[in-house]
Amino acid sequence: MPDPFGLRDGHDDRDDEQRPRRLSPAARATGAVALLVVTVAVAAAGAAGLLVSLSLLAMAATLVLVLRMPSAPLPAARRRPGPPVDNAPFRAYRQVAEQLSWAAVSPRHYDMVTRPLLTSLAAARLADRHRVDLHADPEAARAVIGEDVWPWVDPARGVSRDSQPPGIGRDTLTHIVDRLENL
Repeated sequence: MPDPFGLRDGHDDRDDEQRPRRLSPAARATGAVALLVVTVAVAAAGAAGLLVSLSLLAMAATLVLVLRMPSAPLPAARRRPGPPVDNAPFRAYRQVAEQLSWAAVSPRHYDMVTRPLLTSLAAARLADRHRVDLHADPEAARAVIGEDVWPWVDPARGVSRDSQPPGIGRDTLTHIVDRLENL
């Protein structure tokens, strides 16, 4: 049994059955002072002195318990915010990176956030490089983009209701982006 008050004198818990418990000299002195206080209080004031002295001893014991109790860990130091960063030159990059990151969450997140971005990129590449309007001529767009990538950028495809992970993988997304870059 642990000794929270340090009352036992160099006592080893393994010897509990073999040796009687001994109080440390400090514990003995404290007990003697407490007994003296109670005796003087009873002699001076009778039952009222007994009540007051025992109350004071109980408060002192409670104070000792509270002071010996381990404290809660200190809260983590708050970090000061860093200097403001002007990300105006990279705002578009950050927006694209965020939209692409939603692809891995779920099929619904891909259809709601990432696919519109990829579809608009595909439309721009088809119009610039191949003179094909993605929305007006989806069959010609499908032929240029390829059958393997078309379902991922098809603007006519409905939105998935599946919001459970996983979404599309990084390899699939990389394949789609590579194909759009090579158009």
